[in-house]
Amino acid sequence: MENFEKIYVDGVIVIEVNLIRSTIEEAIAFRKLIEEEINSGQTKLVIDLSKCDYIDSTFFGGIIWALGELSDKGKKLKVVKQAISKEDIFTITNTLSVFDLYKTREEAIKSFEGNIQPES
Repeated sequence: MENFEKIYVDGVIVIEVNLIRSTIEEAIAFRKLIEEEINSGQTKLVIDLSKCDYIDSTFFGGIIWALGELSDKGKKLKVVKQAISKEDIFTITNTLSVFDLYKTREEAIKSFEGNIQPES
């Protein structure tokens, strides 16, 4: 299984992170993949972290970078993260309100239609 899988659904690109631990080792490839999608003109992006139990600060930096790049271009980023604990990087960095977080990929995709509100 690849570390990252691209799935296209209803005009939305979903990047599924198939890692239990997302660390500096995978961060460069992750950022490159995101950058390719942004540069190709993709306007709706979902990062699916539902399989990740741990995200280190370098990998998280790639997610923050993607949010900034997309926002600067008027594009949207949604994140799937099933469980947020007090030890989760979104909580530790106090960024829960910065990201549109969803519990399922389906909710994140449908949110582009404006029908579903983020969990955060």
